[in-house]
Amino acid sequence: MTQDLEKDEETLISQENLDDLNKNLEYAKINPIKNLTKENLEEQIFQRWPVAVIFGWQLWDEWKWKVTSQFKNADYVAVWPWGANAWHTVVLKNWKSLALHELPWWAIIEKAKVYLWQGRSINISWLYTEIKQLEENWYDMKNKVIIAWNAQIIFDNLQKKLDRIIEWLKAKKVWTTAKWIWPTAALKALRTGPNFNILLNDNSDQLREFMEVNCNLFNWLNFEEILKEIESEKTLLQKMMNEWYISIDTNNMLLNQAAYEWKKILVEASQSAMLAADGWMYPYNTSNDTWLNWVMSALNLPEINTSIAVFKSIKSKVWWWFFPTKFENTQFAENYRKQSGEYWATTWRPRDVWYLDAVEARKVLKTNKTDIIAFTKADLLYLLWEIAKIWEEYINTQNWKIYRHEIPTTKEEYENIQVKYWSQFDLNKIITWLKSAEDLPEEYRKYIDYMLDQLEFKWNVLLGTWPCPEDFVVYK
Repeated sequence: MTQDLEKDEETLISQENLDDLNKNLEYAKINPIKNLTKENLEEQIFQRWPVAVIFGWQLWDEWKWKVTSQFKNADYVAVWPWGANAWHTVVLKNWKSLALHELPWWAIIEKAKVYLWQGRSINISWLYTEIKQLEENWYDMKNKVIIAWNAQIIFDNLQKKLDRIIEWLKAKKVWTTAKWIWPTAALKALRTGPNFNILLNDNSDQLREFMEVNCNLFNWLNFEEILKEIESEKTLLQKMMNEWYISIDTNNMLLNQAAYEWKKILVEASQSAMLAADGWMYPYNTSNDTWLNWVMSALNLPEINTSIAVFKSIKSKVWWWFFPTKFENTQFAENYRKQSGEYWATTWRPRDVWYLDAVEARKVLKTNKTDIIAFTKADLLYLLWEIAKIWEEYINTQNWKIYRHEIPTTKEEYENIQVKYWSQFDLNKIITWLKSAEDLPEEYRKYIDYMLDQLEFKWNVLLGTWPCPEDFVVYK
């Protein structure tokens, strides 16, 4: 009996069986949203459970705002993780444009309260400036912003100096946005980073100890300058609280209670799944976890019932040289970049551009339970015309290993990768302002259906057809 059992176990874990399981793995537990329409999107999602998460699965800037802008009735909006790297350009009531960094796009939704959670890194002066800018443009910002008590604080004379000097010392640059997020995460890990609880509770001895440790570790820091700035920022923070702009969540249970009261909570990942701190891109990644499973514990939420994965018609990122699906023709890539606006919003550096990568997508979708996928910039597929491609799998030319549900983990592996793709598409029709999925040209249907087949996803799909928030259609 024991021998038979051992044999059965060996059979169960054989490579052939694992490959078959991987090949046929489906989202068995996902409950498709039936009769989803553009008009009932928000209602349908919040009927299931009042917490929904929107995340990107590529390399940042998937146009997540296109999806978040559909939610007009959220009670709370939380942005996770990180800090002011993202640039949310909003159009105000008076038709002026304003770039927000500390505050998310949702700050202009009158009903919603903005929750800056414990994983955020916040620059108090920047936050105050943005609040006042919105107030000057006719937005009521009183009692608008809630900050978790243990959110980290960014200082010019601390994290800013660390960012500039350490990046300068590196032979291979990570090319940060110089918004000083990663040094804040590093000091938090060292347990010498100041947070709102320490600052507000007059814990001056602990603050001094933190700064003395930091200055001894990094001898280019000026102890007196740091302490002077801390006092200045503390005064400004107290002013913001006295004027009822912000409040502090002293136990980080506010969203938990709100969920049980069936308040509508929307969470947006300001970073993307493929850039997770423990992900495969180290050290070219972010300093926080960006996977969905982390949201529940980080925001003290009991459950996330609906998650929306956002990706765009091509993949883009500043200065990433080792992806095999990169556009081969550099002139074509430059023309596409100019026509589609593929430049980093914070620094305006040009992004490298790649074709849609199904290998990467399968990994993200299978490890982040996904109910809906949103395909943004679908209207720009016509720029690819007859050279549109979907990359199906990677092949390692050294050992002929095939990657379908996993991805290489090193630059060296990528250098030996060839890619199998399908390219029999001719997307020469413009679909801008498309009002219904029924009006989608046949070649686009062929492309999208094949893409969904490769992603092994068959449920609810949204297509973005123009930059305006209202321009998207429900495909399935």
